[in-house]
Amino acid sequence: MDESERSTQKTHRARHSGPKAEKKKAKNKHEQELTARQRNPKAFAIQSVNKAAKAFRRTADIKTKKQHIPKVDRTPIEPPPIVVAIVGPPKVGKSTLLRCLVKNYTKQKLTNIQGPVTVVAGKNRRITFIECNNDINCMIDVGKIADLALLMVDAKQGFEMEIFEFFNICQATGFPRCMGVLNHLDLYKDGKTVRKRKKHLKNRFEVELYKGARLFYLSMLVNEEYLPNEVHNLCRFISVMKIVPLSWRLSHPYIFADRMEDITNPEDIRQNPKCDRTVSLYGYVRGTHMKTKSMVHIAGCGDYIIKNMAFLADPCPTPTMEKRRSLNVKERVIYAPMSGVGGIVYDKDAVYIDVNTKTAPEQEKPSEMVAALMESLKPVDEKVRESQISIFKGGPAISGEDFDRKRHDESSDDDSEEEIDAEDKDSGLEAESSEDDVSESEETEEPVKKKRKTSRDSESEEEDHDAEERSMEVDSGDEQEEDSDDEESMMKWKKDMFQSAAVKHSSRVNYTKLVYGDDVGDANSEEEKEDSDDELGGLFKVLKKASGDGSQQDKHAVNKKDCNHINSADSVNMEQLSEDIRDAFVTGKWDASEDARARLEEDDELYGDFEDLETGEKYVANGSLNKDNQSDEEEGKEDADNDDDDGEANIDETEDPSEKKIKTKAEMTAQERRLAKKRKIKELFDRDYDSKGDDQFYETWKAEMDEQAKLNRSEFEELTEEQRVQYEGFRPGMYVRVEFEQMPCELIENFDATYPIVLGGMTNIEEKLGYVNVRVKKHRWYNKILKSRNPLILSLGWRRFQTIPYYYKLEDNMRQRMLKYTPEHMHCNAVFWGPITPQGTGFLAVESVSEKTPNFRIAATGVVLELDQSVQVEKKLKLVGHPQKVFKKSAFIENMFTSALEVAKFQGARIQTVSGLRGQVKKALSSPAGAFRATFEDKIRMSDTVFLKAWVKVEVPRFIMPVTSLLLSQESKQAWMGMRTIGQLRHERGIPVPLKTDSLYRVANFMKRVKAIYKDKRQKEHHVMRRRVQEHQKKVASLEAVKQEKLKEAKKRLHKILGDMKNKKEKKASHR
Repeated sequence: MDESERSTQKTHRARHSGPKAEKKKAKNKHEQELTARQRNPKAFAIQSVNKAAKAFRRTADIKTKKQHIPKVDRTPIEPPPIVVAIVGPPKVGKSTLLRCLVKNYTKQKLTNIQGPVTVVAGKNRRITFIECNNDINCMIDVGKIADLALLMVDAKQGFEMEIFEFFNICQATGFPRCMGVLNHLDLYKDGKTVRKRKKHLKNRFEVELYKGARLFYLSMLVNEEYLPNEVHNLCRFISVMKIVPLSWRLSHPYIFADRMEDITNPEDIRQNPKCDRTVSLYGYVRGTHMKTKSMVHIAGCGDYIIKNMAFLADPCPTPTMEKRRSLNVKERVIYAPMSGVGGIVYDKDAVYIDVNTKTAPEQEKPSEMVAALMESLKPVDEKVRESQISIFKGGPAISGEDFDRKRHDESSDDDSEEEIDAEDKDSGLEAESSEDDVSESEETEEPVKKKRKTSRDSESEEEDHDAEERSMEVDSGDEQEEDSDDEESMMKWKKDMFQSAAVKHSSRVNYTKLVYGDDVGDANSEEEKEDSDDELGGLFKVLKKASGDGSQQDKHAVNKKDCNHINSADSVNMEQLSEDIRDAFVTGKWDASEDARARLEEDDELYGDFEDLETGEKYVANGSLNKDNQSDEEEGKEDADNDDDDGEANIDETEDPSEKKIKTKAEMTAQERRLAKKRKIKELFDRDYDSKGDDQFYETWKAEMDEQAKLNRSEFEELTEEQRVQYEGFRPGMYVRVEFEQMPCELIENFDATYPIVLGGMTNIEEKLGYVNVRVKKHRWYNKILKSRNPLILSLGWRRFQTIPYYYKLEDNMRQRMLKYTPEHMHCNAVFWGPITPQGTGFLAVESVSEKTPNFRIAATGVVLELDQSVQVEKKLKLVGHPQKVFKKSAFIENMFTSALEVAKFQGARIQTVSGLRGQVKKALSSPAGAFRATFEDKIRMSDTVFLKAWVKVEVPRFIMPVTSLLLSQESKQAWMGMRTIGQLRHERGIPVPLKTDSLYRVANFMKRVKAIYKDKRQKEHHVMRRRVQEHQKKVASLEAVKQEKLKEAKKRLHKILGDMKNKKEKKASHR
């Protein structure tokens, strides 16, 4: 075809519409992967500056709220159980909630719960529940140890007084986490009323705590229990609640005792029932490390020194197993010894240990032959037990009892492994626990202690792994395979019995050989052993060449290794020893931080060359000096050729990258020294001025705290538990037994499990007493004001004690002026005699713990300011005296003092009269007693009264009485009575309040006096004329009044006459 025809031919036009085109489009449809913001970011740029600024501020606020002061994480690898306290008024459902929570975690129903209950809530989480009664002492102690408080609120009654009191207790002790639980909602039948009540109570709850505080709802009771789904959701809320460590608990160790035993000699108790007891308390260590022989305060009992302290096996351990989605039912452990759960039951006069016979293996009945042997006088087992056998020559003899014990241990280990495998299989298909999922996501993996793995450990791990695989494949219900497994486990101990015995025998330390060396018997045994080794098949001996070096004599030579010092080295190489201690002398190699030459080179690198301005000489770093014409030209050329911004490129060009040797200052060239100097200056500039982000300081601080926490954990990792306890004490998370001596017998006799026993550790300074200055404020809900010298019960630190405070006000001149009463709605200071407590520690005060009143019981709250061993509080003193004899500018004053000693104390003091004349106290007179001579500004009168205004220091009484509520009986635990106030004593004894007539306010009756007016002559004349005019006007006014009165009377008479005439005319007209 020609080119002309091709050019005139119509080109193909593809279809853009129609069914065919639509099919092609659907087949090749392009999937848009980018969003509109990604395709066109400019269209979504900032359109409003105000909105952008608002969004930026909101982001910054959220970021700042998350930040907190970093603290060293002292949480151990195995943390102690968190303490969850259930608080609320009576008859609100605290016990019911506790039973439901325990049932949710352990699938066990407890009827009578007393004391703490510890349960396993997750793979790495345990919870200790405690129910708090309405005693103010119990509420204070629970508020100090609780990590989370569940506040039970009756929806019908609303927030009662106990809830608000517990809020203030928590504020004074650091405020642990609080969560409200609202119940009894089923009393409202209308759904709208329920919603309004929920909203109202939630708003009130947020006002007391913070915005967004959690308030959980329990709708109804079914069979005296809350709904399982709601209880399960509440447990999820508890699991996700983050526990904030409090500063007081991070710096003080404490133990929340969950078990108590009286280990006093029964004979001593029989002879004297009121004798002091020896008591052992059990519990988890919390806070920081606790050491033995230290002093602790038992809240409600007093201060005691620990006699003995030891760590025990964890009675409620966390599951030590591989990662799983949920816990096995058999691993949901509960430990509540005071409630009769966990193997120990407490009675009033005894402690019973419960042996669970259901889980114990059934014993097989003996056969007839064995029964016959048992009836013999000396059974076979006793004969076997008495027999002994020695496997190796010179080795220890093994008795039948040891052999049976070894066999029993290995068989019990195999049985436990098989039971664990069966439990693993049973729990493999268990439903996933939502609470564990939440806790698993919240909790981070903790580092595991690294241990050196031995061959025996690896073999046991391989056996465990094989047992796990075998348990997953084999059905647990198959009896034949179980029997075969039992036979295999029974035969395990026979396998390689002689080899294992030989290894154990060889691993034993022969202390006789170490101390006294090899004796002849050992030599002969070695000879026999060598001979037996040289036998071929036990028939022939291999002939050896006799050695003439006297090796046999060397075995018994005198010049042998000294065995008296066990820790001495086996062999000492003098060359190696001299090489090791070479650097310990001055002639050895110095450290870089101590070597003078290295320090000088560092200074040269930092400061570089310098020029002497007087001589004009230039000193370079290597100590030599150059002239100006040489150094300037060379350095100028080098600067022009090689200078750049930071000097890094020239270093890369001049230095060989393969060269690793660090050059000294003398070996470096001028260019290298200059570039090194520039690099150092740039690094200093970058470190000080370059922007590293807004949160760089915060992140660096957190990294330092994390590094310190890792260092704390890894410091004693390689030591055993006994060694770690000796170095650092009993760390948090360990279950310990604490023994005390000379404890009062009332603690045992009046023991009540519902009251917590808290062992609070103290520092050395907190064991002392002194004057404590605090800032205090009377609570706005307390209906009385506080008075100085009235006893007050304080909760400060771990202690609860009664003391006598003095209130004062700090004036502008730093004088501590005593106040008789606390001011209204204002802070004031107070001082009292009590235990030394760190500054910034909060406290609360109550006037009485025995009153059963519906009113608010918290009297005051405050914080510790300073500590001192003296008191600077002063009060105003006003003394009154009268003149005895008056002179020109002096006088004798009496009735102000009672003795010459008082006069000498106030000599030189300022005095003043009522009229304002100032004076000074001089010397005392011989008679009468207390009279003195005084000088004044001017002559005073005999009728004047003289005052002396002074300030005198107040003596604060050294009184402190611990509140021993745990020593009271069950009926009088809430009736502890300490020192009573003067008002209470007067009320009980019917004594009226003494009244002083001078102290009463009297009505002031003053005479009314009118001052005379004095005027000059002109004023008097003007006054006379004005008075005459006024008198004339008065007369005219009176005459005018008389005239008007007469006119009125005349008008009345005229009207009367005209009326009479008119009436007469009308009568005459009528007669006509």
